[in-house]
Amino acid sequence: MKQHPTSTPRHPADVHWSRRHWLQAVAAAGLGALALPHSRRAWAADAVEPVNRLDKPVRIIVAYGAGGASDSIARYVGDSIAQRSGKSVIVENKPGADGNIAAEAVVRAPGDSYNLLVSGSSTHAANATIYKKLGYNPTADFTPLANMASTPYAMIVNPKRITQTGVADFIAWAKKEGQPLSFASANVGGRIAGERFKQLTKINAVNVPYKSSAQAMTDLIGGQFDFYFCDMLTALPQIKAGHVRALALSGAERVPSLPDVPTVAELGYPGFDVSSWIAIWSAKASTPAPVSAALSQWIGEALASAAGQDFLVKKGLVPTPVTPDYLTMLEERDTRLWGKIIIDAGMQQP
Repeated sequence: MKQHPTSTPRHPADVHWSRRHWLQAVAAAGLGALALPHSRRAWAADAVEPVNRLDKPVRIIVAYGAGGASDSIARYVGDSIAQRSGKSVIVENKPGADGNIAAEAVVRAPGDSYNLLVSGSSTHAANATIYKKLGYNPTADFTPLANMASTPYAMIVNPKRITQTGVADFIAWAKKEGQPLSFASANVGGRIAGERFKQLTKINAVNVPYKSSAQAMTDLIGGQFDFYFCDMLTALPQIKAGHVRALALSGAERVPSLPDVPTVAELGYPGFDVSSWIAIWSAKASTPAPVSAALSQWIGEALASAAGQDFLVKKGLVPTPVTPDYLTMLEERDTRLWGKIIIDAGMQQP
């Protein structure tokens, strides 16, 4: 496992584009030209020509429960695939084991359908370090189709329990208290964000794991722990209702849905950037390359449309480039960067 650098290089080829740069590029190049370089051109190196229609139905297995961001976006692109392919699309939720159950199900699925996985930075980055042995190979068993969105975490507190309104005051209070604080996590990315926050700020805090974001949110509002790096889909309604307070964001950039909330990096911790990503892969064993090329193209068209962009933003998600190469870059980067955080935090399974 390679070591995690103290900061992430920022250059044009880096995977983190600010929203400003993204929109400027869209305006300059045209939405389709930028957002869809993964169509015929992206597969040209392999001389793969996408098919026009499918001869089998499509099965999408989601690594998380119904109602979350991954489930929502899977069903959105599933509808788009069905419209373009002329075949039915079945979406199934198989949560558990940090996405490993879903990933294994896709790899082992029979060939009577084209089998896709909607997951992200757990199955294709973090789990390589967390688990000693996986029942799938993230690279050899899957064909990357698209990174569909990025999702930073909101660092939230219960304002009735925590009176501090800024991260600096929160850290000073946490260090003064002396007693260990507690922070919730409902997924691998949120846990890594909390652990990285601990590592950089030197506060004393212990993790309280939850099986769902909704239950963690209920207990935060109930005063059961001190802070929570929460997914945006769950956090936004509670922030806007005033039930919780957002102190900071875990990503590299602010998000349009919370324009006044700074990033942790802005607040004196450069290099802090923990955002999960929601991506989609096909199983190599059951999905030929021309079919994967077509699916990648259709997914990109759906997300690049005005309706697709609006859908993502309303869910608190950040649009990203949707090329297979971009997804591969994310996999390689976060396998390396998150690996060190995981080891330092003692998150590896025995």
